[in-house]
Amino acid sequence: MIYKYILEIKYRFLFSFIAWCFLVFNCYFFKETLLYVFMKFSFAQRSSDTIYFLITNVTEVFLTYLQLAYFIANQITFLFICYQIFVFTSAGLYKFEYVYFKNVSLMILIFWVVFVLILNLVIFPASWVFFWQFQNLTFYFETKLNEYWAFYTSVYHLCYFAYQLVVLFWVFLNLFKAYFLIIKKLRKILYFAFFVVATVVTPPDIAHQLITSICIIMSYELLLLYLLLKIELIHFK
Repeated sequence: MIYKYILEIKYRFLFSFIAWCFLVFNCYFFKETLLYVFMKFSFAQRSSDTIYFLITNVTEVFLTYLQLAYFIANQITFLFICYQIFVFTSAGLYKFEYVYFKNVSLMILIFWVVFVLILNLVIFPASWVFFWQFQNLTFYFETKLNEYWAFYTSVYHLCYFAYQLVVLFWVFLNLFKAYFLIIKKLRKILYFAFFVVATVVTPPDIAHQLITSICIIMSYELLLLYLLLKIELIHFK
């Protein structure tokens, strides 16, 4: 019996590895298109129509394309592995456990999509414009390809940390929804933590930090409101 489970785990990881290989291959095949998609979030803010990168190493373009393919493939494969783990463990769960983990997985996916949209449409362009505005008549900035990609991935990982906090808050509120009085007393500490996170993930600009903090606080309050309505609906039934 155990051998069947081990064999199923091997097959699932093998399928995940094959999927990762195909993703890397496809991402590298469409590398120019994908790079342009990532570029337009920042360069759309520029007045010049000319878009170019400076390279100083003969292997720089190839390595950056490879990093781009690995980055996209890793993000998608991680979600695929999480799905495989959920499907594998769902057979041994009770119905209420299955529904709970299904809802958590769905909310995590929704949060991830919202996080990617906010990052690429708001946070990263704002960060790029903030650092770009220091260019003047004395300093002229020419973007290096590998440094541009390193900047994007660093902003992504910082924002991904904030996204994980939102997910943890949602799980935390779900698990301790019977202790709303304690959560209410901790609200000031949580708000301070939100401002600290917003300061870390946004450029050193007060306006962007306030906007990000308000968005995180609104997300937290909406989650809290959702759980309160859910509890009231259960009591009403």
